[in-house]
Amino acid sequence: MFAMSDVRQLGGPGRLTDRAVAEVRRYMEVNGFEAGHKLPPERVFIEQLGISRSSVREAMRVLSTLGLIEIRHGDGTYVSQPPDNWMHSEVRWFDAGEEHGLRNLVETRLGIELAIVAAVIRRGTLEDFDRLEEIIDSHEAALRDDVDYEWEPLTFELALAEMCGNSWLFEIEVELQEAWRSLSGGLRASVGRHSEWNSEHRAILASLRSRNTAQAQRLVMSHVNIERFEEDMSHRGHSGATRQALLGQ
Repeated sequence: MFAMSDVRQLGGPGRLTDRAVAEVRRYMEVNGFEAGHKLPPERVFIEQLGISRSSVREAMRVLSTLGLIEIRHGDGTYVSQPPDNWMHSEVRWFDAGEEHGLRNLVETRLGIELAIVAAVIRRGTLEDFDRLEEIIDSHEAALRDDVDYEWEPLTFELALAEMCGNSWLFEIEVELQEAWRSLSGGLRASVGRHSEWNSEHRAILASLRSRNTAQAQRLVMSHVNIERFEEDMSHRGHSGATRQALLGQ
């Protein structure tokens, strides 16, 4: 059976998931669950560990990613035999937590940015829209002329938030930008979507200029797309140096 001491607890944006994983695994350890044993239903973890249903589900997803449990849809969740080298793979543990943090961040971005574009359509000025166009043009020129250009995450989105006239939405978008920068360094380095994102920004701007809320929100939903994000996550990879940096070593 695996021991709790084998798991490295990481800080940062994934702390809640880390704690939930630790609580679930401690429960499994204390109650003697071995490979092949069926775990109790979610409500048992919720009641006995005092954690939310969403935290239990996040913990189960991470443990499944690590190969420590098997979720059999329609039949329940079973303890798996841990891979021989799982306890030595701190990067794999980090990536599992990071992936869930990024997925949650994408979902949060979508809700906030739908509200932001609606507010910008109500309050944005022609000068605001011209400023957005300048940002798009500068990104386009940099992508064309500078092979070493590094895309700054959420610059366009933060500019939108600044002009939406809602300080709460702006402050939340700032926090999202900081979290995205912290979590997605490897994703930014490995995903070749910059030109695609810039084209989508240009389409969003056109809908803002025409004050078409429904079209703008449809474009945002396509832009902040969880399925595309998951595809990018499945193809990404950290270099050794990047992984060490993300692990804080």
